Amino acid sequence: MLDHLDAAARLYVDTFTRPPWNETWHLPDATRRLHDMLTTPRAHAAHATAPDGTLTGFAIGHLERYGSADHFLLQEMCVSTGHQRQGIGTRLLADLTAQMPTVTHWYLLTGRDTPAAAFYQANGFRPARLSTVYVRP
Repeated sequence: MLDHLDAAARLYVDTFTRPPWNETWHLPDATRRLHDMLTTPRAHAAHATAPDGTLTGFAIGHLERYGSADHFLLQEMCVSTGHQRQGIGTRLLADLTAQMPTVTHWYLLTGRDTPAAAFYQANGFRPARLSTVYVRP
C-alpha cells in the first residue's frame, strides 16, 4: 500500500474535507498520517482500484495484543465519494479479514449517526457496550 501513498493521501483529503466530515486536511498532513499508519508494526491494509488503475478506496489498521489475543484497530477507511455504495468498502473489509482469518476482535472509531456508522453496523460492527471515548480539548 505504500506504493499508493500519494494517491491515498489525495483521496483522503478529497473525501474527508467534504460532508458529512467537513474536516480540514492538507496533503502533507494526510500523507504523514497515512505513512505513519502504514509503517506501524503489524499494520494491515487493503486497497481498491478502478479498471483504469485509479485508487477508489483503502483501509488501514494494525493488530494490537490484548491479553492472549490479537485485536485489530481499523484506523482509517476511505472510499471516494463517486464510488461509494458500490460494495467497495465491504470488499475492503473482506480483504482485511482474509489477511487475518484468526482475528475475531475488531474495533474502530467513527462519527455517531453518520453514514459511516450505518455502514459499519451493516457489516457486523456494533456500538461498544462498556466503552466510550473521552477527549481532551
